[in-house]
Amino acid sequence: MRLIGLLIGVNGLAWLLVVLLFHGNALLLGAAALSYGLGLRHALDADHIAVIDNVTRAALRERREARSAGLFFSLGHSTIVCLATLVIVLAGQHYRTQIDTFATQGGLFGTWISVLFLLVIATLNATTLHDLWRRRRDADATHSEMPPRGLARLLTPVLRQISVSWHLYPVGFLFGLGFDTASEISLLGISIVQTQHGLPIWQIMMFPLLFTAGMALLDTADSVLMHGLYQRAGRRMNWNLALTTISVMLALVIAGIELVNLLADHLPGLETLTSLARLLSEHFELIGAAVFCASVLGWFLLRSGREEPA
Repeated sequence: MRLIGLLIGVNGLAWLLVVLLFHGNALLLGAAALSYGLGLRHALDADHIAVIDNVTRAALRERREARSAGLFFSLGHSTIVCLATLVIVLAGQHYRTQIDTFATQGGLFGTWISVLFLLVIATLNATTLHDLWRRRRDADATHSEMPPRGLARLLTPVLRQISVSWHLYPVGFLFGLGFDTASEISLLGISIVQTQHGLPIWQIMMFPLLFTAGMALLDTADSVLMHGLYQRAGRRMNWNLALTTISVMLALVIAGIELVNLLADHLPGLETLTSLARLLSEHFELIGAAVFCASVLGWFLLRSGREEPA
């Protein structure tokens, strides 16, 4: 909880600076509030939640620290947002007309990275799920995690590359290359409008920094929450099975939706499937928010429930 307290303090300092800078301009304060809200909203993107939840589960299997996974993922993601805003502000009108092209090309690369990463981490956690089912059937099994075998052993080196929290920084950076979400496009639009009104660059950068502060706070809260949830569930077999199953299914479903969207032009006769995938991807924040709220509810239920043997 100290990490969350630190981030709340950082968010408070960011808002204090915003008030000092923009206290005489209600429009700028409104733009600042919108930027912060966009960061909070983007943190609840379903692919963010899927990555953080699955990496947290995988890291705990390796008995590694995972509470700050969401922080480093969001910082890597926000680095791209801040750099893109700075480039757009400095490059002038010519580059601003290329935003759509950049968003399309970056979106393709970022989405492929997202699909591949989610499939790999879901596969790793699926092996953990398989081990849990075997432990449940075996009355003589120990309570410790079983050593990796088969596919899990092959993928263990991959897991070790992302099982420490700060390893998620480059993952978040690569995810951020796709500016195909409403939150990021809206933030760039805010920055461009303020540039046209003559706002100094260093003040314009307050908007992506507020975006970063909001996203980092909520993504970190998710990783701290899931870390505690999985630790408590580790002593309760049914909860452990349920949470691991949900994490794996979430990653697979999100990867599937993104893959269908990528290949939509090459799937003739599957218009219903592609339309459904497009609809769901447009509401990723709602899906992520629902999973996050369910995790909070699960945490309270685990705290109040009776312990059962794992």
